[in-house]
Amino acid sequence: MEKSNIYIGEIIRNVMADNQVTKAEVARRLGVRPQSVDYMLTRKSIDTDTLYNVSRALNYDFAMLYSLREGQTNCDVKESVYNVATAKILVELELKPEDLARLNLKKRISDVLK
Repeated sequence: MEKSNIYIGEIIRNVMADNQVTKAEVARRLGVRPQSVDYMLTRKSIDTDTLYNVSRALNYDFAMLYSLREGQTNCDVKESVYNVATAKILVELELKPEDLARLNLKKRISDVLK
């Protein structure tokens, strides 16, 4: 069986950095000493109870990193480019009557709706 290339301590550290959560705050949320968090962040693997508790403390599902589903995106894989084919953007503007007249929007909107 192939071994996992997931270094969970590093991933937890990255999630903490992304969410701007300090070691002291994680320790408080877990009810442990900050030294325990330091130790956890050096680990390649941790037990499932700890993984569950850290997931809850950081509101991040670390267990999904270990899923065996094909095509899964893991945070230990380099970032890939995300292409958007189309996008719909709605903008709400409040225009004064003189702005509408200047832009001739009433006629343009009427033409579009015909």
